[in-house]
Amino acid sequence: MGSAGAVVLGVDGRRGGWAVAVVQAGRARTRLQEWVTLPRLDTGALFALARDAGARAVGLDVPVGLPRHDWRPVDLAAKRALGAAHARVFLVPPRAVLAATDYGTARVRCREVLHGRGLSAQTWGLRGPVLAVDEALAHDPWARAHAVETHPELSFAAMTGAVLPSKKTPPGRAARRAALAGWLDGPPAPPGDDHLDAAACAWSALRWATGTARVLGGEEDERGLPMRIVV
Repeated sequence: MGSAGAVVLGVDGRRGGWAVAVVQAGRARTRLQEWVTLPRLDTGALFALARDAGARAVGLDVPVGLPRHDWRPVDLAAKRALGAAHARVFLVPPRAVLAATDYGTARVRCREVLHGRGLSAQTWGLRGPVLAVDEALAHDPWARAHAVETHPELSFAAMTGAVLPSKKTPPGRAARRAALAGWLDGPPAPPGDDHLDAAACAWSALRWATGTARVLGGEEDERGLPMRIVV
C-alpha cells in the first residue's frame, strides 16, 4: 500500500497528559493536520482519537513491553545508538517494580529483582504513562495492532543523519524545528517541546506504516508485547 494519504499519530507524554501530532502523508510533502493536547493520561481518549483519524500507526514515546528480571535489551541498544547522548534513553525497570504503590517500595523491589541495581526518581516519575499504555495494550486489540514504540531522539538522528544537540538548548530546539520543517507542511509552531517530539514520533510511525522503518530489538515480554523501538 502506498504512503500517499496515510494518517499516523505521534505521541509524547507531557505533564499529566499527552502531546499529539496528527500527520497525513502526501505524494511530495507530508502535512501536519493538527497539534492536539490531551490533558489527562487517558489512553481511551488517545486511541479513540487515532481510530477516528483512521490512523495506520500510532508512534508512542512510551515503552511498549516490560521486562521481568533485567533491563530491556532494546534500551541498551538505543543507548549505544545515541553514543555520548545515551542519557536521553531511560532504562525501563520490570513491570513488578513499576506496579509498586510508592517509590520506597519500588526501590526495594528493584534491588531484589535487578540484583542490587537501583531505581532513579526520574524513572519512577515516568510510571504513569508507561502503566497506562501497558494496560491499554493488554485490553484494546486495536491499540495493540496499531501502537509502536518510538523514541524522538532516535527519530531526529535518523531524520537528519546526526544526533542533535540537547532539546533543552536553543540550538537543539532550532535543529529540531528545522528538521521537521524539511518534512512537514502545516500549522504554525507547536505548543511546546513535547509536540516537537510527538512529530518526530509520527515520522517513525509513518515509516513503520509504509514498511521503511528500522527496528531495534523485538523480544516479547510476558504479555507477548514486542520490546522494540521503531525508527
